[in-house]
Amino acid sequence: MKLVDQIICEDCLEAMARIPDNTIHLAITSPPYNLGINYDIHNDSLAYKEYLEWMKKVWLETKRVLVPGGRFALNIAPTSIKNFKPIHHDFSNQLRKIGLIMRTEIIWYKQTMGRRTAWGSWKSPANPHIVPSWEYVLVFSKKSWNLNSDSKETDITADEFMRFSDGFWYIPPESQRRGHPTPFPEELIYRLVKFYTYKDNIVLDMFGGTGTVAVVALKTGRHFVHIDVSPKYCKIAEDRLQAARLLKELPLSLGKPGRKVKISRYAPSKATNPTQHEKKKEIEQSRLLEPKGKYKPRKTKHA
Repeated sequence: MKLVDQIICEDCLEAMARIPDNTIHLAITSPPYNLGINYDIHNDSLAYKEYLEWMKKVWLETKRVLVPGGRFALNIAPTSIKNFKPIHHDFSNQLRKIGLIMRTEIIWYKQTMGRRTAWGSWKSPANPHIVPSWEYVLVFSKKSWNLNSDSKETDITADEFMRFSDGFWYIPPESQRRGHPTPFPEELIYRLVKFYTYKDNIVLDMFGGTGTVAVVALKTGRHFVHIDVSPKYCKIAEDRLQAARLLKELPLSLGKPGRKVKISRYAPSKATNPTQHEKKKEIEQSRLLEPKGKYKPRKTKHA
């Protein structure tokens, strides 16, 4: 497929129409929430009915391009306080009505409340507000619960499998925004990719933004299809992919888990090819992820 491992900078429906049927193993995305967020190009203030109709078209294309047993991980959150809309319920209803199997829901706990001002009626039951400090990842399958492949293509560790199968994921939000208002943290995508795909599978993000899904797919030995309508975001995604390719090629200090990897200056050794007695060390994939910066919560306001 010509679109594999490519940055596709165009409307998501137009781009997805060029993806052949039954080719994507995992789709991961967080669509625009229709909250008036200041994206680079997209109009994020549609009438709610129009918004749901547009998203249903995207879901139908997603179903078409998934392989049998392919998965769709949808990151979404209930929106607003005053004008609350259960968008996660509306989307899950849409996806089940078009025939996708709902596998599970993951709670992504972010703890982003910071200095709250949206209490509602302070210390009173008159009209108190709950401010979500979490989002959902809703996971669906096409036609079958099983995604078949050679077991040799599995690369998740026992420790990762045990941790990721607990559906309560505490992952701080992404601290490096790179000009995008709502980027994924790499850790969130890493867990989904490792838990739901085999090596060399194809991962799609139809609202790709600045490329986190594509970058993590590359770092974990998967292929990607990145779609976004913004040339600005696509350029950032391409730059990140170039950096990720370089990171995989340079020698890394393995150190202890959790420590920031050190990149030393590259100098080709005299022996270009290792001898038969030498074994090339494989870098633990999780150490290719970006180091987590300190998250600074924003002041919560009435929405």
